[in-house]
Amino acid sequence: MKKMWRGLTAGVLGISMLIGSLGSVSAAPAPKDIQGHWAQKQLQSWLDKGYLGGYPDGTVKPNKAITRGEYVALINRLFGFTESATLSFTDVKKSNWVYSEVAKAVKAGYIGGYENNTFRANNPLTRQEAAVIAAKLLKLSTSSTPLKFKDNAQIAAWAKVAVASAADKKIINGYPDGTFGPKKSLTRAEAVGIISNSVVHKPATGGVMPTPAPTATPAPSATTVPTTSPTATPVPGGSGGGTGGGGNVTLPSVSNVTYGHVGSVTADVYVTPTVTGAVYYVVAPYSVNVTAPTAAQVKDGLINATTTGVHSGKIATTGNTTVAFSVYGLNAGTDYTVYVALTDASGNWSGVTPLQLKTAAGSNWSVSQVGITNVTTVSAEVYVAYGKAGTPTPVIPLKYVVVNAADADPTALQISQGKNSAGVTLTAPWTGTLTGSPVVKHNINLTGLTANTAYKVFFITDSNGSLSPVELLRIHTK
Repeated sequence: MKKMWRGLTAGVLGISMLIGSLGSVSAAPAPKDIQGHWAQKQLQSWLDKGYLGGYPDGTVKPNKAITRGEYVALINRLFGFTESATLSFTDVKKSNWVYSEVAKAVKAGYIGGYENNTFRANNPLTRQEAAVIAAKLLKLSTSSTPLKFKDNAQIAAWAKVAVASAADKKIINGYPDGTFGPKKSLTRAEAVGIISNSVVHKPATGGVMPTPAPTATPAPSATTVPTTSPTATPVPGGSGGGTGGGGNVTLPSVSNVTYGHVGSVTADVYVTPTVTGAVYYVVAPYSVNVTAPTAAQVKDGLINATTTGVHSGKIATTGNTTVAFSVYGLNAGTDYTVYVALTDASGNWSGVTPLQLKTAAGSNWSVSQVGITNVTTVSAEVYVAYGKAGTPTPVIPLKYVVVNAADADPTALQISQGKNSAGVTLTAPWTGTLTGSPVVKHNINLTGLTANTAYKVFFITDSNGSLSPVELLRIHTK
């Protein structure tokens, strides 16, 4: 019993030394072991504000490894998390001081457990785990900048996106030798730095917020770390507040987010997901210094809390297999951003990846509208219009060609001639010509299609041999 009481006392003392008294705001004397330390300014600021406590011997121990339990306790207090989830971790008992802190962290959705349903509160937190926590805590967008650390290969697959995101935002930095040290234990000083930097990216919606200080490059620490990968925790749009467990999960991410064909009112986008699930996307007019929408907003077709995107959609994906989709409703000669987010079958979400593109210039007789009205198993109804309102436009032929999604794209001339990329002349319903009035939307019924099959529909206008930009619309039967 005495041994158990000493262990409990040590745990409570450790967390009190870490957090300190949040009610204290008087200036604290500079501990002897932080003078000249790379994080001295941040540590002293936290000491002065009462966010951080020292040890009885007058030290702060800035290079001491911080545990997973201590770290979530610090985040919960500083970010004001108070709601709790019901835990089922086998190694976190209700009698343990850390139980309530882990319950708050899981409810907030920024951390999970391990594949054997343990949390390991007393294990040192690794730097890559800290990056994953920051990405989920702040709902960071996926960084478009590739990782440039010398030890990229040592970063676990489940942490690569988070490390890129956190490093891009300067929330967590690398070492002077160009490495990241993903499996190194996070120190108390590094924890203070990361949380201080995180505040910059979090809306002030409650909780005690430390004043962020300039980022310093951390000094390397060499402490043993656990080798088991943590379970990914759902982020916006997922189940949220779960208790973890259930095998290793790869944090969803997308790569090769790019575009192929771009017309005046449509664009062809390509995405490669790391996991099987669904890609959601939303299109917004491009603007400098605009905050990307969250994954939950992308899912709902929003570009911010209240504004609907120009176009949005969802497409099923298979891990490591490139998928393509069309965005439409665009204006000619205009810059747009396509925001992409991926979710897996368990409700885990990637960050949001932006893709910037610019549509082609149009003309008085260009295609001005393209879209999908309805799709069934063997048919599809699409619509198309050409010409500009208020501009005298003669009635000119508007032509379309339908090919399988796996087929090569025909040229503009081939489309105007009703041919595929091999030069073979197609027949209805695979091609057709409209001579209706300009500006008016014309419906086209495509029949004789195959169920659960992807197709590409190309549109072009031909004004006495003068061809408009080609517009591409992808459809997929049910």
